[in-house]
Amino acid sequence: MNIFISADIEGIAGVVSPQQCRAGNTEYESARALMEQEVNAAIAGAFEGGATKVVVADSHGSMTNLRSANIDPRAELVQSKPRPFSMVEGIDNEPFGGLFCIGYHSAAGEKGVLAHTINGAGFYRVVVNGKPMAELDLYNASASENNTPLLLVSGDDQFQQWVETRYPGVSYCCVKRAVSTTAAQSLSPKDAQEKIRVAASNAVKNLTKTDNCLIQPPYILELSAVKPVMADVFALIPGVEQLDARTVTYTANDMKSLISLLCAFSYLATTQM
Repeated sequence: MNIFISADIEGIAGVVSPQQCRAGNTEYESARALMEQEVNAAIAGAFEGGATKVVVADSHGSMTNLRSANIDPRAELVQSKPRPFSMVEGIDNEPFGGLFCIGYHSAAGEKGVLAHTINGAGFYRVVVNGKPMAELDLYNASASENNTPLLLVSGDDQFQQWVETRYPGVSYCCVKRAVSTTAAQSLSPKDAQEKIRVAASNAVKNLTKTDNCLIQPPYILELSAVKPVMADVFALIPGVEQLDARTVTYTANDMKSLISLLCAFSYLATTQM
């Protein structure tokens, strides 16, 4: 059985500040090492549970956080960008028995450590078919279109409530308690890694089938930008309509199209910061 792991950094135990998530400083170097260790724990657990192949998508920021030499050699690694499926790039290449989302976090506008959706400096709120979207919701919808069920998520306790409400039966590994947007009480790295390893192994062994279809096509996006000028720029893309000073809308028939558009929005927002 093949397992796909999408790895972010904000939901990793011990990661609490924006500085830890930005390359170019010692705090980031420490945080990326913690990310690598939790990813390796998930890989080890997947193989212990019976996986025959594991693919990991490095999915934070530049998507070049995981250093190949530090990752379990049994796993294959997807890195860098741009890429059409973004945080689940490669999910359509072959059949996967399940999706793990490691180090994930709360949605823009919600409580949780370092909460945002795709681009915290550009996107104030991301809504699809009337539901606020966390990154998990978007990329799980893409995985579902490729018949890959969500098996395991890790992150903080605020995001745990979100996942348990939206995806009952999916295993959740809580590695820290959110105190505020930039503060948390984390498990020790070793405890967090062991908890993830055990949860990953059990997730593969049990293969609990749940209804992961939170949203279905057509996907109607409503995105509220942080700055009105960003919405003005987004509306220059054909097919995108501006609803008010900060909100644009777009309809897609598949998640690949919607995710690609959101990635383009993110690049555009960066130029307007």
